[in-house]
Amino acid sequence: MQDNFPLVSIIIPLYNGEKYIGECIQSVVNQCYPNKEIIVVDDGSTDASRQIVESFGDQVRYHYQRNAGSAVARNTGIENAKGRYVAFNDGDDLWAPDRLHQQVRFLEEHPEYGVATGRFQHVDQHFKLDSAVPVDDSSPPVINEAMSGWVYHTLFECSWYHIIAALVRVEVLEQVRFNPDFRRGQDYDFWLQLAHYTRIAQLESNYAYYRKNENSISHRPHLRNYRAEIMEHNLRTHGASSRDGRTVSQSRLNRLFYNVWFEYGYELFLAGWYRRSLKAFNTARRRSPLSFSSYKFIARCLLKLHKDRSPA
Repeated sequence: MQDNFPLVSIIIPLYNGEKYIGECIQSVVNQCYPNKEIIVVDDGSTDASRQIVESFGDQVRYHYQRNAGSAVARNTGIENAKGRYVAFNDGDDLWAPDRLHQQVRFLEEHPEYGVATGRFQHVDQHFKLDSAVPVDDSSPPVINEAMSGWVYHTLFECSWYHIIAALVRVEVLEQVRFNPDFRRGQDYDFWLQLAHYTRIAQLESNYAYYRKNENSISHRPHLRNYRAEIMEHNLRTHGASSRDGRTVSQSRLNRLFYNVWFEYGYELFLAGWYRRSLKAFNTARRRSPLSFSSYKFIARCLLKLHKDRSPA
């Protein structure tokens, strides 16, 4: 019967994750799906992460690399994957029990999709694996039609998906990789790439638990507006249209870029980075000259420049 279960490779990037990595791996080991390989790529941890991973024995393949970021770690995992399908988890997140049977069966029965993803739930640092709810596989999963298909053009508006809930055909990954230049937002870039090359199926089952980590890089101000960079990069590379011809208009893109630059400017403003915040609000103003809010915050930045705490 093993031949009826194609190999699934699960890639877990890890950096100093001793607090949660044991439960993270256990949530994948506990999957009742019989034909899987777990690949942990340690991105230069200096804590006890390695010992915890190695305590799982031959249930896990462990790779160590010098610190280069999670994008490189995930790409290393992809390059070492042997499965027909590839899935991901992060070192502090958890999978819902019994999810793989449903995802694999869906992709086996729906060759028109290259990715099957599902819902995910935000949880706090106290959430335990015992509280995770198993996936009900007694009936076929429900497809959210509005979030499925050729969705590339819609992802400039909103990124609905999370990488820890996805299952990807390995042939799709011949075209797609994580971009190490994007230390923040690399998952968003990855989804844009996926959505350009293949149809995505959004299933209504909950597949993962995303643990909010206030110390994460995504919760700190950054010198670069990564979301704007990622949008611009994909527009240059793939254009503004999905492969079924649907597109996002230039006027809508201008408004979206206004929002992205305004939100980034506001983030910097709250951090006291008034000089850099001023540049962000000016960029937002150029995208939407009739929007009053950017002018208001430009004035507020100018009044606070003498208190600027922007890094060099």
